[in-house]
Amino acid sequence: MKAFSYCIRGYLLGLAVFLTGCALKPDMPQLEEIYSPAQIQSFTAEGKIAFIRGKDRESVNFYWQQQQQNYHISLNTFLGIQVADIEGFTPPKRVASKQLPAHIKIEADGNTYQSNAPEQLLEQVIGWPIPINKVANWAKGHHEGVIMSRHEDGSAKKVFVRTQFDQEWRLEYLSYHTLGHIKLPKKVKCQYLDFTLIMQINEWKEINQ
Repeated sequence: MKAFSYCIRGYLLGLAVFLTGCALKPDMPQLEEIYSPAQIQSFTAEGKIAFIRGKDRESVNFYWQQQQQNYHISLNTFLGIQVADIEGFTPPKRVASKQLPAHIKIEADGNTYQSNAPEQLLEQVIGWPIPINKVANWAKGHHEGVIMSRHEDGSAKKVFVRTQFDQEWRLEYLSYHTLGHIKLPKKVKCQYLDFTLIMQINEWKEINQ
């Protein structure tokens, strides 16, 4: 009986190690070299996003792929119906004067829209003022704002960010995932005037510098 018990224990331990290894293997090699969200240049994130303004509220699922300055975002209803497919480019913050301008392409309602003014086009097509040039950084916790309060473990909780001279956003990091050496947001609330955007990131994948 003892031998059988030892065999079962060994099998279960080996299975646990195997399953853990399978779950962590895609991201762990890269995460071992990452100590700050600012290092992350590429990622894939899945979750839900809610848009709220007064009594108006909409919620969709999102699938976000970020590759350096390029992003591809798919917004879908909870039934899997695509609301919009968004592709775009955000210029680096500090580059030479000869840089490519910001660009966005949105496919929605059977039409294709393109513009060099991403935020304006998003509000026109989607109906919500999404600060697309900032959200990728906010989503990973790289906000470059003033931290007003922290969680007990020291992670940023409430943050004040000025995106333009006359545009101020309030970010609230409600919860985090712990991945490798860093914490990446699980749920973040972004508020500007009467508009609120809430992102719930259920899974982070393919994280790279």
